[in-house]
Amino acid sequence: MERTKDVPGISLVVPVYNVQEYLPECLDSLLGQSFAAIEIILVDDGSTDASAEICDRYAARDGRIRVVHQQNAGVSKARNVGIRLARGKYLGFVDGDDWVDRDYCKRLYETLIDYRADISICSYYVARSRKTKPEAADGKITIYDRKEAIRMLYEDVRIRSFSWNKLFRRELFDGIGFPEDRIMCEDMAIMHKLFYRTGTVVQMNVPLYYYRMRGDSCTNEMSHPLKEYQFFLAVCEQALFEKEKNLLPEERGKLEAKVLKRAIRLIGRIVSRENYTAFESLYGDVIARMHGYDHLGIGRIGIGVCLRRKMIYDHFDGYANLIRSCRKLTGRKCR
Repeated sequence: MERTKDVPGISLVVPVYNVQEYLPECLDSLLGQSFAAIEIILVDDGSTDASAEICDRYAARDGRIRVVHQQNAGVSKARNVGIRLARGKYLGFVDGDDWVDRDYCKRLYETLIDYRADISICSYYVARSRKTKPEAADGKITIYDRKEAIRMLYEDVRIRSFSWNKLFRRELFDGIGFPEDRIMCEDMAIMHKLFYRTGTVVQMNVPLYYYRMRGDSCTNEMSHPLKEYQFFLAVCEQALFEKEKNLLPEERGKLEAKVLKRAIRLIGRIVSRENYTAFESLYGDVIARMHGYDHLGIGRIGIGVCLRRKMIYDHFDGYANLIRSCRKLTGRKCR
């Protein structure tokens, strides 16, 4: 059953930062939900355009909207503020430059209730300019227990670490927040912890969320070492969490190999830059973390990765020169 406006069934947290061009479409889609028992928490993260005024204007129109204005502190801080303010039994996230289907909340809520799940997941459209492409749209519903859900999350194919195409039982976030020192992959840093608290996760291949692929979006700037480093940290944290909890012992070697391969990929990105020595503390930390996986041999990671690892350990500057020379000859980044 839907709840009254006074006691919302679903709290939707929307971080807002300089999205004046897209925000009205986002808010119109939320206010037009077929599931009306929602509250919308807009956290304006110090916007310097008209986004703050748009938030206030929409809040004056509909009492289900609450607005918080804060100094710029990043999307994680904005989401964490919204989580603390949320009153609904269930919690969802929508980015301020995206929009959702009219039945987004209804379908996620009904699926979660019908299957007695802790998290429900929908498919989504990737919107580039005026073109949209659904990721999965066959209507299939899949039920996962905790172990299988985490396995799918770690594979990062059928279940991705996005926060925005999911509905969560709010209690899952007790004591868990988005890392406020991250500008990328903040979802990936905590999603496995949330999944670990579940009994059942249900996924429906019904696209209900429109993810706007913007050319100026930070998620499209992975080539910068600091941003790819944050992706690497999230992969490290997943592997360490699995080992600590002994979740997927049969998959551990694969997860550890993934960490090592991401480390070598990241170092390749760094040393491709002429000023790579400016990132010495960063690649120094990556190499230190690599040593935690020295037990991985050729059978697990292959001869190519083994050779790169040895060159990085023993002949770092020579490896850097080789990568840059390769790039100049081929016009491509060598990894």
